[in-house]
Amino acid sequence: MSVGRVYNATKWVDTAGNVIRAHGGGFLQQDGYFYWFGENRTGGKLVSCYRSRDLATWEFCNDVVTFDTHPELNGCNAERPKVIFNDRTGKYVMWLHWENGIDYSQARCAVLVSDKVDGDYTYIKSFRPLGHMSRDCTLFKDEDGTAYFISAARENADLNVYRLTEDYQDIACLEQVLWPGQKREAPALVKRGDYYFLMTSGCTGWTPNQGKYAYSRSITGPWSALMDIGSPTTFDTQPTYILTISGSEETTYLYVGDRWDPSDYHNSTYVFLPLSFPSETSMQLQWASSLSIDVETGRVAVEQNRSELFRLRMNWRYLVAAEDGQIVGSRLSYSDQRQLWALEETADGAVRIKHWASGKYAEPENGSREPGAKIVLGDKADHRRQEWNVLKVGRDYVKLQNRFSGLVMELDGGRHGAVVQSALDSGAHGAWNSQSVLLAEVYQ
Repeated sequence: MSVGRVYNATKWVDTAGNVIRAHGGGFLQQDGYFYWFGENRTGGKLVSCYRSRDLATWEFCNDVVTFDTHPELNGCNAERPKVIFNDRTGKYVMWLHWENGIDYSQARCAVLVSDKVDGDYTYIKSFRPLGHMSRDCTLFKDEDGTAYFISAARENADLNVYRLTEDYQDIACLEQVLWPGQKREAPALVKRGDYYFLMTSGCTGWTPNQGKYAYSRSITGPWSALMDIGSPTTFDTQPTYILTISGSEETTYLYVGDRWDPSDYHNSTYVFLPLSFPSETSMQLQWASSLSIDVETGRVAVEQNRSELFRLRMNWRYLVAAEDGQIVGSRLSYSDQRQLWALEETADGAVRIKHWASGKYAEPENGSREPGAKIVLGDKADHRRQEWNVLKVGRDYVKLQNRFSGLVMELDGGRHGAVVQSALDSGAHGAWNSQSVLLAEVYQ
């Protein structure tokens, strides 16, 4: 078998040349194939299935769930489908997050079954497990055949761990509530050695955030505290699955994530990234622009390309240059090159903030030293108004202080996202602070 090569964060197409539609996906291995089930929001489709022998070349199998599958599915949203096989019943069982297609008020799970892995799935029911809300979810079959369903509950504040009945089609009991009130979603679970590892994301809609993981000797706990993994944006992705490759030479674990595009859902892409384990209870995630995967041996080789570019995020808005040269906060868009910036270091430790598309530089309008003055783009000038001190206020978060005015950038929500200069607030910092800037490296 040839070694497959995966190129991340690009449009992936199947063997027929069609875009792969499989977001929030899950995987199942059978008869030498990896089957990939994922969300498809085109043409009355809900869940599509693809298969591959090398994880790089994907063949379309079937739209296994559609609007026509059952009247309760007509017009709905079906998210994060996961499939496991029940050895006792011979059924393939799918669980997913079900919504009415209008809003996220239903917060239900749905169960479907099939006699064939890529066949048409039969709808069983949708419901709130034991009365609890159920949104982002995953499904896990343990080594002893016991199956578990993990889903976000209580307006995403909690993660509930449920044990399933023997036929995998219903809830047997609620085993545990993980990290109550900490608002984690997008769970992805794997077992390695004696430990289970669970990855999650924060709840920030379509905007990427800091991925975290925890470990435990038992799915039912106790679990460790949550720990950061990857970059502060999890390399611009959200977890959906952890894929195990059991090769002849080594066992490899791949993180599977969605790179959601908040400005255009259909521009969203996928990433496969290598996971490593420095110890029995620690896990690391690294970026890979591309990776070659030998599924027979389990060996993975990684290639990294550094863009040297950044997106600047303030209070969950991304800085963009408007047509009049004003710098404003905008919704993230991976196709908008106006959101790309380069940081040029000066000889004495400051930076110039260069707008990549225009080649111009951030500075206070008219060289103002007054609070409230707009931050705009100007032609390059050998002047301190285009130089910014980088004040570190937390992991990868900074405040940018103009060396001429002594004031810092601030996202002024009252001006519809305008970036202005303001007196330094030495207090709170972090993702929700209007002066804090995340220097989000562009991973490509």
